Amino acid sequence: MKLYKKVLFVGFLSLVSMVTFAQSQKDGLGEGQRREFDKHFFAGTKDKMIKAYEDAEIEFKGAIAIDGSNAAAHFQLASVLLPQKKESEALVEAERAFKLEPTNEWYAKLIIELYKNAKQYDLAAKTCEQAYKHNKDVHFLYELSGMYVLIGKWPKAIKVLDEIEKTQGVTEQLSRQKEEIYLSKNNLKGAIKEIEKLSATYPDQLQYKGLLADLYMRNGKEKEGLAIYQNIQKIDPFNGFAAFSLADYYFSKGDTLGFFNQLEIGMKSRVEPRIKLQVLAKLIPSSDFGSGHLAKCKKLIFVFSETNPDASEPYLLLGDLALQDRNFEEARNQYSISTSKGVSSILPWEQLLFCDQQLQRYDYMKLDCERLMIVFPNYASAYLFHSIACRQLKEYELAFFSAQKGVEFADDEATSIQLLSNLGDMAHYAKRYSVSDSAFEAVLALDPINSLALNNYAYFLSLRNADLDKAENMSKRSNELDPNNPSNLDTYGWILFQKKNYSEAKIQIEKSLSISPNNAEVLEHLGDIEFKLNNVDKAVEIWNKSLRISGNSNSELEKKIKQRSILLP
Repeated sequence: MKLYKKVLFVGFLSLVSMVTFAQSQKDGLGEGQRREFDKHFFAGTKDKMIKAYEDAEIEFKGAIAIDGSNAAAHFQLASVLLPQKKESEALVEAERAFKLEPTNEWYAKLIIELYKNAKQYDLAAKTCEQAYKHNKDVHFLYELSGMYVLIGKWPKAIKVLDEIEKTQGVTEQLSRQKEEIYLSKNNLKGAIKEIEKLSATYPDQLQYKGLLADLYMRNGKEKEGLAIYQNIQKIDPFNGFAAFSLADYYFSKGDTLGFFNQLEIGMKSRVEPRIKLQVLAKLIPSSDFGSGHLAKCKKLIFVFSETNPDASEPYLLLGDLALQDRNFEEARNQYSISTSKGVSSILPWEQLLFCDQQLQRYDYMKLDCERLMIVFPNYASAYLFHSIACRQLKEYELAFFSAQKGVEFADDEATSIQLLSNLGDMAHYAKRYSVSDSAFEAVLALDPINSLALNNYAYFLSLRNADLDKAENMSKRSNELDPNNPSNLDTYGWILFQKKNYSEAKIQIEKSLSISPNNAEVLEHLGDIEFKLNNVDKAVEIWNKSLRISGNSNSELEKKIKQRSILLP
């Protein structure tokens, strides 16, 4: 609850003044009563500071029992009731504190926040009026204006803001607040009047002229808005905000050339790269320039990069363009340049790793993850993809250590499950079987119906010929959860093979192949089963098919074919 954090902060800042209030209000107490009051009050203050709110509540109530007229004690009690979610009780105590000492601005701020939280806007407004009368703090006038808006008394809200303006002068904050109120009531004339006044007060501030032009454009006064934009560009030919606004105008009129020219001016402007990126990110996926759309987008990006040579954003966009053409190598090159520009965003890194995946260049992925770990050392996915890359490169120990490290940076349950599952896989390949089993057990503790974890855990147990009954039960469950998954069917078949139930194993493996007929690993499993069923010729035929489909050398499979036999350890 944001409110209580704010209140506690206020309470801490005003601790010294509250203690003073406590002392000043105890003159009517006897000496013994004063000592007893102090004991409870300061014990409560100590408990509050260490967040022992229940204990603090007891102490402050003890102080109030001795002196119910002490405003500070009521205030402090309210502040420790809030984090215990006792809002209604806190409001009662805050009201007592403010009633006892209405000149105290901290008490006023607390009760206003509590009234707002309880949607008692009329009482909040009344308190704002009282507080301003006593303290003349403009904060309470801003609050009062907001309350009037919430209870539908918007003319009063405007009047309060006008009062502030008399003392503070015309400011952007005040003008924009009044503009917002007028627009919410469809009072365009009032809104325009406020922004005109702001622009006239600060004639050298082009951004205020731009605000006025934007207001005209959004409300059907295109002629007036266009004139202001053109005037801004006469004063500042490379004013980016005016250029982007004019680009929208020309686009709405179907003037493609004017649209492009203004976008080019915007890309040459001093507008921060983040804004230019937002404009182009919206433009690129469209077809606003017709048949020459991508070429024009590329030109705008090159202008952007020439104007902002140290910016990473243009290369991110060039990568996106290459990605649209499925040119993953070029996209990867542009994303790599983007990441070399000291970028603080994770986006180009994620796009870079995506390209590595599409290219199946695990050597790239490994190196890119290692660079990413330096820039974002707590980014869990860097360790996940690094472990996957190392596994593909058969660097099993490194894959294991990266997977293990990644688990440390999981910041939610879904990420924990993903990283623990990956650790289970990598630990198996690194022959860290106890770690693998523990990781899968952790996944299933978090998500007992995780079909993938059930299947992988069962399969790895079967490969080790370990705890086959448990493996069979998990495999059955994974097939119930995901019945047409060829990988799950293969796992179940292979467990049955390990348990020497060859006929049933063949049924499951053939089901898997009926869904995914060209899986080399599953074909090899079928060949092994046929061999065990004494169908040696059939086994060799299937092994040969597996070898052809895999397209890779497989010395163990080749030896099976040559010897027409399964090689048992």
